[in-house]
Amino acid sequence: MIEFIFNILKELGWIGLAIGVAVEALSIPFPAAVFVLAYGYILNPSWTQILLFSIITSLIYVVVSFVPYYVSVRYESIVRKKLPKHKVHFAQKWIDRYGEWMIAVGRFIGMGYITYIAGLSRMNKWKFAGLTFAGFYPLSVIMFYLGNLGNLEVMVDRLQQVQWAIYTVLGIGLAAYISFRFYRRKKYKNGKQEDKSSWQASAD
Repeated sequence: MIEFIFNILKELGWIGLAIGVAVEALSIPFPAAVFVLAYGYILNPSWTQILLFSIITSLIYVVVSFVPYYVSVRYESIVRKKLPKHKVHFAQKWIDRYGEWMIAVGRFIGMGYITYIAGLSRMNKWKFAGLTFAGFYPLSVIMFYLGNLGNLEVMVDRLQQVQWAIYTVLGIGLAAYISFRFYRRKKYKNGKQEDKSSWQASAD
């Protein structure tokens, strides 16, 4: 099966790679990183070619990413209804806390919907392009390199493990942050109640 897929990709050449990258850039759930990995195996690039190919694929990714970006700007009310609220809340929390660089992080770990968040936030288009490029370029370099090593089945499995590890760390971090905020809010309310009780006692 894998050999059959490789034959198809070889026939498609760069068109196949561009399509694979573009589909994910449209914020459709699709493993663009695996496509780059496969072409790293097919093309067997040198390090210079890896860096050059990564620039090309990243530019394709950036250009196509503006489709969902402008969709979210033009049809904000519809996009807000369609996007899962928990995803919007999750992404917005991390952007508010760690800044707009989370757009790049989101691209690196495959959070396709992060483009819609950028559009809804009315992020500057040049900043959006730069952060999208910054997120996908290192991933592209890594995937071309790993594909070049040859053992794709192992590499795909490791990629999935790394992504799950990142999601786990982010989830733990978010849970810790929410717990901390809840603890502070509860402590603040208890403090206000104690102050109120003390004031009433002194008034009596």
